[in-house]
Amino acid sequence: MAKESTFNPEHQAANTASKVVAALERLSEAFRVLLWQEAKQYGISPIQVQILTYLLHYPDKLKTVTHLASHFNMTKATISDAIKTLESKILLRRKEDAKDSRSHILLLTREGKTVARKVENFANPMLDYVQMLNDEKQGGLLEHLLGMIQDLNRNLVITPQRMCFNCDFYEKKGRQHYCHLLKTFLQNNDLRVDCPEFHYKEK
Repeated sequence: MAKESTFNPEHQAANTASKVVAALERLSEAFRVLLWQEAKQYGISPIQVQILTYLLHYPDKLKTVTHLASHFNMTKATISDAIKTLESKILLRRKEDAKDSRSHILLLTREGKTVARKVENFANPMLDYVQMLNDEKQGGLLEHLLGMIQDLNRNLVITPQRMCFNCDFYEKKGRQHYCHLLKTFLQNNDLRVDCPEFHYKEK
């Protein structure tokens, strides 16, 4: 028997899970709107906004087409097209990777950094709401969202993310989270969506 559609309002009325999924879909729409609003001010696309923001904060070793494609769940070709446009606008430049002549490190120009610092605030309306929640609710929400992302990773919907639940150093001990690198238990609020010490857990 086919499942009832999550987006059928009558079905939603009596199904909390469907209402949660529908709410998440509305949030994804809000992100798209916020990205477009920010992007059009500078004559760039939403993915270009995300690339600029990424390059502003990540270490050089992760500033490659391969890492960007994985991070944003896009093909290398799509990322390369976006990068070419940003290059043409003098917002980024390529630097040959000393360890791999076939690869390039992507670096923001001075103008690129200026634009990136302006556009990276697109998610502030979301942040404002979350910050109104107390620490316990923020931690609980984070734990549940990471669990959903992990499930999407397992089902190959999106590429594995650099978060605690996917890391070799992470272990779930009962209902508690433990990091073998730090050798300590983690509270929900300590969990990371993107960790610089991440080491992929091979399945």
